[in-house]
Amino acid sequence: MTRESSTQPSASFDASAPDYEDLLEPNRLAARRLVAAIPDGDYRSALDVGCGTGFAAEALIERFGVREITGADPSEPMLERCRARLAAHPGVSATLMAATVDETRVPEAAFDVTVSAMAFHWMPDKAAAVAAMARATRPGGAVALLAAGRGADEELLQILRGIDEVPAAWIDVFDLVQRDVDELTSYLQAAGLEPIDVWEERRRPVRPVDRYLARIGAVAGHLSAGLDEGLLERVNARVAEELTRAAGPDGVRFTMVKVFGVARRP
Repeated sequence: MTRESSTQPSASFDASAPDYEDLLEPNRLAARRLVAAIPDGDYRSALDVGCGTGFAAEALIERFGVREITGADPSEPMLERCRARLAAHPGVSATLMAATVDETRVPEAAFDVTVSAMAFHWMPDKAAAVAAMARATRPGGAVALLAAGRGADEELLQILRGIDEVPAAWIDVFDLVQRDVDELTSYLQAAGLEPIDVWEERRRPVRPVDRYLARIGAVAGHLSAGLDEGLLERVNARVAEELTRAAGPDGVRFTMVKVFGVARRP
């Protein structure tokens, strides 16, 4: 896992922004499936929390003809790519801000639809984050969330647990970010939302070891901040060795789990 200058998740995305959509293509496709599950309706304004490069916002524009997008993301390099993407849609007014969900200041009930695609799992207080997104959505509007599901990258977790020098943060992060259908449902209900559909997708793709590790580094490199260089080099080498040992002729097969939630604000 590559070294970053900050312990905050945004540091990983600052560094990986140029390659994010290539390395994390399944996230873009999953965001489109999330938007496809939102009920038909008149959605003119949208809030995208953790908007990244803007693939969820673009899916909203294409499906619903959204005309006003407000996007928030703590990574300025990701926002730059989001601006470029949305600029390709004439007539769409975009307001982008460098902010976490806690720092996002928007009027209550200001948006027809609020989405968060593959950013929710990095929000430290997930219940408060969902409550904030619910408040930002008008009555009758929709809230749609996409996050890492429990069991994702289980193969990597088992390898990490078998290496003595692995930093505790590399193992603890799995439980910190991953959630299941019941947990996501409870967050939606606690925020006063009415769940429409909450589901899990579980897949077993294969990737070359170097590309798999690049994907992990792109989203979790900040977990290596402050580590001793020698320790980091040794542990990364062991992880790569164990993944290579477990890999087949086409690469390493791993578990990919995503949890989706779509709800309505009464």
